[in-house]
Amino acid sequence: MSSHAAYLRHFEAYEPELEKWRLRAQELEKPEPGSDLHEDNKAFLHPISDEARLSLISAGEHLRLAWTAIKAKELYPSAHFTTLRGALVAASQAVYILGPTDSATRRGRGLAVIVESNKRLRQYHAECLRMPGLTDSDVQKIQQQLNWLNERIDGARAAGAQKMGVNVSDQVIPYAAALVFDSKPDLQHTLMLLWRQMSGDAHALAWALTLRAQLDPPKEGQILSTGTVGGSLQDIAEPFEGAFRILKRGWSLFDQRCRAEEHRFAEERMSG
Repeated sequence: MSSHAAYLRHFEAYEPELEKWRLRAQELEKPEPGSDLHEDNKAFLHPISDEARLSLISAGEHLRLAWTAIKAKELYPSAHFTTLRGALVAASQAVYILGPTDSATRRGRGLAVIVESNKRLRQYHAECLRMPGLTDSDVQKIQQQLNWLNERIDGARAAGAQKMGVNVSDQVIPYAAALVFDSKPDLQHTLMLLWRQMSGDAHALAWALTLRAQLDPPKEGQILSTGTVGGSLQDIAEPFEGAFRILKRGWSLFDQRCRAEEHRFAEERMSG
């Protein structure tokens, strides 16, 4: 079996799980009364469970997009990695919210993500004020939305959002990597390097692509060499695997946090 065929079979093994998550996203899931997330949701009118679940759904969507392109025999030297970066940040954000056993920490993180989401939405509406041809009524409606968002942000902060906010590179990705690959520091470090490199892809910076390129020796009299790069299943496999494993852990944590304590104990007795 060729290396390409071996990698393709490896990707095919992910498809049943990806399809299960796709179908699961079509049904609204609410935490059971008495569960961890049911109690966490009481902190604020925007449910923390919804924020975590939307992150999980987004991660699965990005992974399916990457896999769909592979099945179509389209391997992209940069775009595949911007997609996988989206999968990694979404899956890691869910794990960042759901991972802590301490409820105050979970709520602080979940509310901080809600604050960040509303801050970005506020930026969007503020930009709308720059659109030409707005009527006084248009401006008033946009300003009302901005005022409402300010109230939501202040409310989430008052409800216990962690004051340091959410830093994806320094907090979210490292936390998820450590939780999922807890006994393998080499994999944690590899994931962080992939995150940095794929962030270069997302910002259209050449260095990320150069690390995957085949560089020719410089021609006589020239300082720089010429490089070529094409899509590679081998390059795609590592970040795909990392994001997939974090996402799988995220769905497991979501189920755990959504089950009431007596149901968890019953399942543990059955499995024992």
